[in-house]
Amino acid sequence: MFRKLVQLNFVHKRFAGHSKWANIKHIKGAKDAERNVLFTKLARQIRVAVTEGGSSDPKKNLKLVQVIDQCKRFNMPLATLQSVLKSCENDKSNNKAHLIDIKGPGSCMVLCELYTNNLHVVKQSISIQLKKTKSKFADGSGLHMFHEKGIIDAENTNLTSKPLKEQLELATDHAIECNAEEVEILDGNIFQFLCSKQNFPECQKLLENLGYRIVNASVDYIPNKMQEIGPTDLELFEKLMKKLDEMPEVVRLFDNVN
Repeated sequence: MFRKLVQLNFVHKRFAGHSKWANIKHIKGAKDAERNVLFTKLARQIRVAVTEGGSSDPKKNLKLVQVIDQCKRFNMPLATLQSVLKSCENDKSNNKAHLIDIKGPGSCMVLCELYTNNLHVVKQSISIQLKKTKSKFADGSGLHMFHEKGIIDAENTNLTSKPLKEQLELATDHAIECNAEEVEILDGNIFQFLCSKQNFPECQKLLENLGYRIVNASVDYIPNKMQEIGPTDLELFEKLMKKLDEMPEVVRLFDNVN
């Protein structure tokens, strides 16, 4: 019903022939690279949270607490986390968070969260990629096609031992108790709860009190309606998303492609 854009680098296993170590080293290197990409994105989210919350002290910044919790779930080293927070304290760049919308190939819509002190220059860089992928800036017309919601992925071993129908019934009761709006069961015995942005922190705490272990939690932009696009446009869309994701100013990307 709803999905988040998470870009991962999928690794095709390479057979090393006579050298087993070469294959292990290749896989480890790819996983390390993927991990570094994840930590880079989390670091950007920390900087946005500090800017918007006005403080690098988690006690004074609820949004920062939420991002730090996410960093811990993904096992970001404490030294890395502290280094990012310290760099935020010393940051004099005057960066600000921005949200722009893009009409992509096949009339799909992309929301791009940026963190920069020069939006004009960044948009010029983005426009180069837009021309190559049959895309253009939507200038605000696409923002109404998304709504901001809290998404919480959680495990509950007490539930997963029960029949699927009973799992969903209990999870639905828990969703009502936690003021969540929807719940569904994903692959891997993960319960995904959808809640309002305002209820997001409280919903996590209540779920934990009910025996859930939070696997992933974030406030994202969810499309009101998904967009079907053809193979040619899909190829252009994927190219556009890859190029945007590689830009250092891009924090997060959201889309409505089915």
